Amino acid sequence: MYNLLKRLGKRHSITLVSFIRSEEERMYANELGFCSQVKMVMRGRAWQPKYYIGAAFGTYPFLLKTYDNREMRTVLDDLLVHTTYDVMHIEPFYVIPSIPTHAVPLVISEHNIEYDVYDGYVRRFPVPFLRPLLALDVHKLRVWENNAWKRATSVTAVSYEDASVVEAYIHRPVHVISNGVDLSAFPFREPVKRKNPTIVFVGNFRWHPNRDAARELIEHIWPGIQKSIPHARLSIVGRNMPTLLKKQAYRVGAEAHDTIEDIAKVYRDADILVAPHAISGGTKFKMLEAMASGLPIVTSQEGMHGLSVTPGVQYLLAKTPSEYVAHVQTLCSTISSAHVVASHARKLVEEQYGWATIADELETVWKNACVR
Repeated sequence: MYNLLKRLGKRHSITLVSFIRSEEERMYANELGFCSQVKMVMRGRAWQPKYYIGAAFGTYPFLLKTYDNREMRTVLDDLLVHTTYDVMHIEPFYVIPSIPTHAVPLVISEHNIEYDVYDGYVRRFPVPFLRPLLALDVHKLRVWENNAWKRATSVTAVSYEDASVVEAYIHRPVHVISNGVDLSAFPFREPVKRKNPTIVFVGNFRWHPNRDAARELIEHIWPGIQKSIPHARLSIVGRNMPTLLKKQAYRVGAEAHDTIEDIAKVYRDADILVAPHAISGGTKFKMLEAMASGLPIVTSQEGMHGLSVTPGVQYLLAKTPSEYVAHVQTLCSTISSAHVVASHARKLVEEQYGWATIADELETVWKNACVR
């Protein structure tokens, strides 16, 4: 969103209205000078009694209940009454409880098919007797997500796979506005052969598929890598890392970093990104950032969901722990293989995933929504 707004703010007058979780976030307004106005509304942390109790006894699923905010509705109503806007863009759909109904064309930008992601989480939830309760919440999420798509003038998705899901429900075209990468912020670095290669996993651990993938790496893949490459190192990196996950990492001799000043340096200092995702949805920024940086990737089909990549060309595909270990061994021992994968990956992001091109595509969606 930041990268798109930075580019589109040069050509349009954009009012940004954002939820925040803490007062400290207000300082970031200083970095948003490309917006004509910036307004912030306190939402707070998700796990509050008013949210989960409200979800348990109301029509909103938990995720949407955390965005049911009276102050936001008041702020938006005031803006829409006193200022003329050509289009309202919301991202993602689940802020919809706070969006008042007005005649302004509405564009919804989806990062995932949310109900599908949460359904995958529920099916893997470790406490079986709670799954029916969580499944009910997923059902409510699906109803609200479908209804939001129907309400919108236009819907965008980050992948053709996700777009086809929405199109099947609303029976009209859905535009693909890909996730992208700032190519200047993630310069290419050719892989080098090192005696002590670093395996890295990156993710925001507020998103449960990242927690699942990191645990899979630590528990089932890393032991095999340690056995075959004794001097290898493992680094788990990302915000909102649960204490239990940190302990798991430390227990196997891995590093765990949840405060990172320069994520580009993490990619430069690593040798391979290993991401054993079991739940797909949207596209993953870490894949694009690693590809831009020249960091070879070993991941699942779900990990590369939504990206125009080919296994064995821009990344190495693994389905079992032994396959992950074998691919890591190949990349570490045969540096030419790492070079080939890294160069193909960088070429692809340069051609398809730069922000300038993606911003132009979103601008077209806005303009088309205005004339409907």
